[in-house]
Amino acid sequence: MMELIAIQAAAAAAELPFLLLQAAAVIGMVSLLILMRRNIALDDPRYKIYYGVVFGVAGFLLTLLVAEFIRLPSKPYIRSDLLFLAGLLGSWQGGGIALFLVASARYLVGGPVLFLAAFQDMAIISAFGIMMYGWMRRRSLAELGMRDILAVFAVRFVAVLLAISVSFGLGLVEQSLFLDAVGRRTLGAVVVGLPMIACLFLLLRSEARAREDVRKREIAALTDPLTGLPNRRALKDHIETAARREPAVPRALLLIEIVNIADVAACEGEDWADLFWPRLAREICEGNSSLLSSSNAPCGFMFGDTTLAVVVEGIALEKSESARLMMHLHEGLSAFCRSAEAGPVPHLKIGAANLDMLSHQNVASFLRHLSLELGRSENPVQIFPFSFAEKASRDEGVRQMLVHWIKSGRPPICYQPKFEMHNRHMIGAEALLRATDGRGQALSPYYVLEIAERHRLLVEFEWSTIEAVVRDLADLRGLDPDFHLAVNISASSLATPRFGSRVVALLREMAVPAHRLSIEVTEMSRIPAIDIVQQNFDTLNEAGVRLSLDDFGTGYSALTLLARFPFEEVKVDHWMTSRLDQSRFRDAIALAFESAERYGAKLVTEGIETEEQSLLLMQMGIRFGQGYLYSPAVPLDRLQPRRECA
Repeated sequence: MMELIAIQAAAAAAELPFLLLQAAAVIGMVSLLILMRRNIALDDPRYKIYYGVVFGVAGFLLTLLVAEFIRLPSKPYIRSDLLFLAGLLGSWQGGGIALFLVASARYLVGGPVLFLAAFQDMAIISAFGIMMYGWMRRRSLAELGMRDILAVFAVRFVAVLLAISVSFGLGLVEQSLFLDAVGRRTLGAVVVGLPMIACLFLLLRSEARAREDVRKREIAALTDPLTGLPNRRALKDHIETAARREPAVPRALLLIEIVNIADVAACEGEDWADLFWPRLAREICEGNSSLLSSSNAPCGFMFGDTTLAVVVEGIALEKSESARLMMHLHEGLSAFCRSAEAGPVPHLKIGAANLDMLSHQNVASFLRHLSLELGRSENPVQIFPFSFAEKASRDEGVRQMLVHWIKSGRPPICYQPKFEMHNRHMIGAEALLRATDGRGQALSPYYVLEIAERHRLLVEFEWSTIEAVVRDLADLRGLDPDFHLAVNISASSLATPRFGSRVVALLREMAVPAHRLSIEVTEMSRIPAIDIVQQNFDTLNEAGVRLSLDDFGTGYSALTLLARFPFEEVKVDHWMTSRLDQSRFRDAIALAFESAERYGAKLVTEGIETEEQSLLLMQMGIRFGQGYLYSPAVPLDRLQPRRECA
């Protein structure tokens, strides 16, 4: 019997080139499949169907190709390899598809002759391949090696011999056909099957390793190298993916910035931030401090060297409870920073914006705008509940208004009177900006000044305000000798060469006595210690222009400014006046009063709204004030200053 098997194997050797060509074609088809489906992971369930179709179609076509051999003992095509590999790589789905296609082609071409034997043979081989799928699935494709190739080959060899042996044992094939099949399958397994399995496994291993390299590069591109956190590019991808996946879910983006990171890093070491950011991200996203609920699905990203970004779900920032949540988050993170650091405490600033307003915006542009807005903000918590596209349009509208006011020299100003509190006698008034946008909504003066400073229009705008106030002074008649109008000026104007000389020249041109104009310098803007500033102060003082220090105690080095410049008036901000019921703020105002008197200046308290505040201030010895209790800011024609009666 062995001699007959050897004879059949030798006879089959002439068919080997044809079989190898078939095997090469099938491997090429698998390569093409992988190339066309590189966007799908190799372990994706869809590949089971793809493998079944590829091996099944190949078997179907090869069956048609060797149709003239179907009824003969010799069938030179790799049907057994195709069925086994379809089950090995495609499980029962792929094996079933391949079995159906190959069996259909066999019946279509060969008819019922020996079909039962052929189908039983094919079913057994497919079953062995399907059983090996579980073993194959536990293997890493990137680590496939020679042992795996030999193991699969051994099972495949046993499967094909067992299949024909079962057919012979059941009497479905004659002995001559059985011996012919054993010889051909033995030779084919070694010469065709083993190389085919080896080439296929090497192809899968090479593809798996290439994809792993690509995946590692993509992860590296989406990861901050110093902290190990996802970076800004990953944040952009996350926002875009989440918006496509669940567009109806409200989301918000939080930017958490360490304001004094340079100071802390200088003390703690340059790598301090690289260790701190991951800890802070875990505290927010994974900690048990309940700063953010797990239902908010917070995800942390490294936004920049000084900023951590967190995407949260289920939050709409227009709601008041969201504002409280942001404040709670700021307090909780500040407490964490105080407890976590032995040295300088990191000071945090939080900015937040809705992500459901991105339908008409580019995400990268949105992130850039949010970062810039946070940088400009002075508040510890800043919520931006609007579209940045709308804000850009609104900002441009304000810029155009500023240009118009500068060219016309007529900014929209009203005057809030200042009174001697005990007799309600008006001693002067402060010019305040009262502007509205195109929809008639009031614009915050701070917002307008921010736009002016951003577009380098602040100095020109302040000069147009001075011109308007001096013009109004020229129009007023029958004034009290001490009556004056005040205009707020920033450090930028004071640092402008010959600013004082221009003011004095304007007063002379309009025939307005210099003491009628008061220049209020806001302490919130840092006044540079340069000669130009000192020269401007000296020029104004020598001409008789009144000098006033506004917002005393809320900005930079109040006592230093009082000592440097000859202010005749000091003004306490309304924020402090509104807290007169607190002893610490009363003490602070008392200290301001004492400091003003020591330097020969009178104290004016802003923001007086109640009789109780007025009475308390007078009991403290303070004579002058302004606020809604006395009068809001009014147009010039309603100011009605009167000469005090004798």
